[in-house]
Amino acid sequence: MRISLLTCSPGPDAYERFGHTGLRIQDLRNPEMDITFHYGVFSFNTPHFIYRFVKGETDYQLGAVYTRDFIGEYHHRGLGMTEQWLRLDSAQAQEMLRRLLINYRPENRTYRYSYFFDNCATRPFHLINASVGEPLHYDTAWVKDITLREMVQEKTHRNNWLDFGIALAVAARSDQRAWFEEQMFLPEYLSLAVANAQIEKATASNRWHVPFVTECDTLLTMRPDIAAKIAAPDRIAPATVFGIVLLLALVLSAWEWRKRKEAEQKKLQAQVPVLVNTFDTVLFLAAGLTGCVVWFLNFFSLHPAVDNNLNCFWLLPTHVIVAGLLWVKGLKKWCNIYFGITFAFIIAYVIFDWIIGQYCPPAFLLLLATLLLRSYMRFTS
Repeated sequence: MRISLLTCSPGPDAYERFGHTGLRIQDLRNPEMDITFHYGVFSFNTPHFIYRFVKGETDYQLGAVYTRDFIGEYHHRGLGMTEQWLRLDSAQAQEMLRRLLINYRPENRTYRYSYFFDNCATRPFHLINASVGEPLHYDTAWVKDITLREMVQEKTHRNNWLDFGIALAVAARSDQRAWFEEQMFLPEYLSLAVANAQIEKATASNRWHVPFVTECDTLLTMRPDIAAKIAAPDRIAPATVFGIVLLLALVLSAWEWRKRKEAEQKKLQAQVPVLVNTFDTVLFLAAGLTGCVVWFLNFFSLHPAVDNNLNCFWLLPTHVIVAGLLWVKGLKKWCNIYFGITFAFIIAYVIFDWIIGQYCPPAFLLLLATLLLRSYMRFTS
């Protein structure tokens, strides 16, 4: 029996940007016994899938398919795949198969998926360690000084919409240095760890080490059009969009300030122009709706690394309510006070973010400047 580690390349869709891992079990005496086990099987058709995913109730399964079908699926999608044959003796191979079959029992097949700490790559990593035991030694000379977020950004790229969305949801926990074991959440890093590992061999009089991987093969090569699609930048970057929003806020604020000064000279009550009111309604409604998701993740989600999120300081769910109250003249005083508090919360975010070091993409800075400007104008109106 031979066992190999299959590492699948990332794909263009968000959920497949980080690749996938499988363990291939092959019995050379029986051609039909060629099965690939892989963790992380899920279905978008699961009832309430999106809600359960956001809440962190991500119950994924261990799948088992014929290797020809596993390879065929990735070939059909135009993705790449490498195979690393592992140096296992009979007892170690049998132990790994035994553990996989126990995990594949109906009562054990489903597990609570965790993106960073319990996924399709970390499970094979721990399974290999448990099956091989002390003779397996990892050479960590290749290990980077890197954070979990930086590892994610290697696959998503910086300053695009996917990076922007992840930065909204994932808190400062991901900005801490990732140790060797933590880096195993990415299939590519697991492949590197296995490639640099060694097995200790011993006799009564001697000890030596041999590579854990006996051979490495490229089973599939990524199609050029898929590679180009993954590498292509967004047509309109978040920084571009929010730069335009900030510019529009500056123009409208200058116009409102001019109207305010003209009203003061005529000793009239200054009114916020309808166009400005509409802009603020859309701006704070969008920020409030986003805040509802961020606050839900922070306080109710079971996902790791989404709690203690500093973005809760400036993405306030109450913006949704206040966005509608802007049109109620009798509540102008209370709205002014609210925006003064909002201004203070944004300043607090900037201070805490500088101290703690939670990742803040350029688009955040532009959006923060817009919210800060409009909060100040509302507070002083």
